[in-house]
Order: sequence, then structure tokens, then C-alpha cells
Amino acid sequence: MSAGRHALLVATGTYRDGNLGRLRSPARDALALAEVLGDPRIGDFQVDTAVDRAHHEVTRAIERFFLDRRRDDLLLLHLSCHGLKNDDGELHFAATDTDRRLLASTSVPARFVRQQMNRCRARSVVLILDCCYSGAFLTGTKGDTAVHVEDQLGGHGRAVLTATNRTEYAWEGERVTELGPEPSRFTGALVKGLRTGEADRGRDGLIDVHELYDYAFEELRDSGAGQRPQMWAEVEHRLVVARSVRQPSPPPGASPGHAPAPEAPRPAPGALLLLTEALAGLPCMEDAPGRQQFASALEQSLARRIDLRGVRQREDVVAIVRAALRQAGGQRALLSTVALFEGQRAAAEIEHRLPPDGDRGAPG
Repeated sequence: MSAGRHALLVATGTYRDGNLGRLRSPARDALALAEVLGDPRIGDFQVDTAVDRAHHEVTRAIERFFLDRRRDDLLLLHLSCHGLKNDDGELHFAATDTDRRLLASTSVPARFVRQQMNRCRARSVVLILDCCYSGAFLTGTKGDTAVHVEDQLGGHGRAVLTATNRTEYAWEGERVTELGPEPSRFTGALVKGLRTGEADRGRDGLIDVHELYDYAFEELRDSGAGQRPQMWAEVEHRLVVARSVRQPSPPPGASPGHAPAPEAPRPAPGALLLLTEALAGLPCMEDAPGRQQFASALEQSLARRIDLRGVRQREDVVAIVRAALRQAGGQRALLSTVALFEGQRAAAEIEHRLPPDGDRGAPG
């Protein structure tokens, strides 16, 4: 991985406002995450931290972090703290001096973070939020209980991972004591996936942001934690977060003493975006049951599982397309599945929109 990999870890666990409960995980989260991200064998990031700082120190650190970057830099910002919403539904991140009654002047607004991201020249930004959201703290506020992170922090060329959906708590572990803090379940899962290499789902020696999110989601689901991590991504190329410490699996057909089989052809640039836009417009993708039926049919052709969340249409469609493009013959299988659900004409129209190179073939 080339140079230009920078990470800023903001962790706030102590608060002067008695209405904001102390969090013992953030400092531990920052330490553990800094170790794997800064490890040259794994993340190879240049890592800076801001632990238990006042709001003006945090905003200064964030602004400086996004300043004077190059287009090819990869930036990762991790926030572990209380997340709060004001009466207008705007998201704020708490600092040590945050007053719940004075969020506009004593916290770090999500709007500020987005402004810095938008002004940054770097094309690739990963934002990770390990926060308890507003419903856990603010009652009787106006608007709904959802935190619209995609609207407030989304954008082209970035991925946003959040510890929770809507008003769930971001758990700090099973047993949190004064002398023995545990990492939060979400950040703990991220660290585990990176440290062990288990997040390398494709076994190609690299861990991209989608693989890291999938790993964390399944870890929390299998542990019975009462939270559902979420992800929004709008990227045109693979965002590699780390190397895997595991040895890559040999290509299919390879055996000791023999030359490895040729790699599967890489999809044409933009194929992920084009196929996502095309599939999102199909009637079978309008509701969660339809998307699940489509994925189940495609699973039979790919011989691999496709895990859908069933919450957001675009997120499910991206998961379907990514599963197809990761496998030799997958694009052909995807078009065949479209033909099965929507007819040969719909499949042909999608194929016609694709670039001339890549894994192609007549559907059916």
C-alpha cells in the first residue's frame, strides 16, 4: 500500500456535564485501534489521537486533519463518544466540556465534520462512528428518532460506518469496571477483524471497508448485542483499510508444484456503479422480500452466501452486485438472474449499458 494513509482517532469518555454518563471504552478503543492501524504489517497508517479534549480542541484537530491532503490520500476518522441530537434533529458529537443544553456552542456538530470532509482534496475518506445516538439521551425532542447519518455525513468518495441504527445503545462490553475497561463491542469487532485478519473475507490478503463492515456486523449479530451497525458508501474504487496477516488463499485450481490458475477477470471500471444504478431501478428491488428472493436465486449460481440487511434498498443492491463481481462468471450470473426475475429484455438493456470489457456474457 502506498503512502498517504492518515488516521485520526477522537475518543471522549469523561464529561463535565453530570447528565452525560462517563464512558470507559473510548480511550481503550483509541489505543487498540491505533495499534492495528499504525502497524506497518496491517494498516500502515500515520495515526494521531485526541483523547478527552474540549470541543474547540477536537474541532481544531479535525480541521487540521483534513487540511492540505492530496487527492490519492486515504483518510480514516474514528469518533468514539456520546452522540446527541438537538431539537431540529441535527447530530452532534460530545466533547469533555459539552453542555447538553448548549450543543451549538459546546459540541462538535456533524455539519462541521461534513464541511471539512467536503473541502478536503482526498478522494477517499472512511468515517467510523462509535456513538450512542440521541434516543438514549434526549427525550421529548422534535422529529423522528432516526439519525440520518447519510444525509448529514454522506457524500461521494467516502464510506460511513456507524455502531448503531436509530436509537440503539453502543454497548461497552459485558463487564465494564473502573480498573478494567473493555473496548466497545463495535470497535472491538473492528480491531479483532484487523488484528487477526478474519475480516479478509475474500482471502486475497487485503481488507477493504466493505469486508470490515461485514465482519463487524456478523460479530455483533452472533454475539447477541442489541445493536445493528450501519454503513453508507459512495465510492468508485475499492477502499483498502489494511493488509491481512493471514496468508491469501490460492486461486481456484492451484495445487502444489503447478502454476496457479488464471485469475478471474477484473470487472471494468465503473461496473459496480453502473450495475448498482441499473438494478436499483428494477421492480424486484423495490422491497426487502423481493431483494431477498433475488439474492437467494443468485446465491445458487454463485455458490456463495449474500447477506442482505433488508433496511435500505441501495445498501442491499450494492451487496448483491459486489457478491457477483467478486467471482469469475458472476456478472453473467447476475444478468441471468435479472432475466429470470424481470425478463430477457431487461437483462439485455442492462448488459448494453456496461463497458465492453470485463466479465460479460449473454444472460441465460
